[in-house]
Amino acid sequence: MTRTITIALVQTINGAYAHDGWSTGVSTPTDFAYFVSLRRRAGAIIIDRRTALNPKLPVINAPGKALERTPVHVLTESDPQALAAQLAERGLNYHAVGFTPDTLPEVVAGLESNSDEILCESGPNLAYRVLAHYPDTELHLSITPRYLHDERTHFSGLDADIELQVNGVEQRGDQVIVRYAKADPPAE
Repeated sequence: MTRTITIALVQTINGAYAHDGWSTGVSTPTDFAYFVSLRRRAGAIIIDRRTALNPKLPVINAPGKALERTPVHVLTESDPQALAAQLAERGLNYHAVGFTPDTLPEVVAGLESNSDEILCESGPNLAYRVLAHYPDTELHLSITPRYLHDERTHFSGLDADIELQVNGVEQRGDQVIVRYAKADPPAE
């Protein structure tokens, strides 16, 4: 059975995905509750280097937390051994895993996980890599009811073009969650 990956992203209605450098600046309590529900059903979590090494973020699988036994994998396209050393220096029980877009399905198949559901918590770069190169991926885009634009707001400058299709829409209070998957290729 192929593992499924759910990508969790949040943004404002005008497309800002971060404020002061992190998604917590555009999230809401409702969005965070949805995010926690995705975390709780995940057998493993994948994150990017920037998220893993952010000293402002809490440790995902810290002792005593609900996700204490959930493996956390930090996917990197650079040197995983150097990253593993950085993670160890910070006392993080995260696993550094090297990948390329071509090896992503093989890498995901080999990840330690408590189930076949994997959650990707990252910024737009890793999310794009997963969405573009992993076959069984669903993007959960949580849209915050805010229009936010100032000198501390971040928008993705990533060059990408992936055709998507809507798998579902859910409203939780003022938050809207749209679930997307890659669109089927056009018929020939």
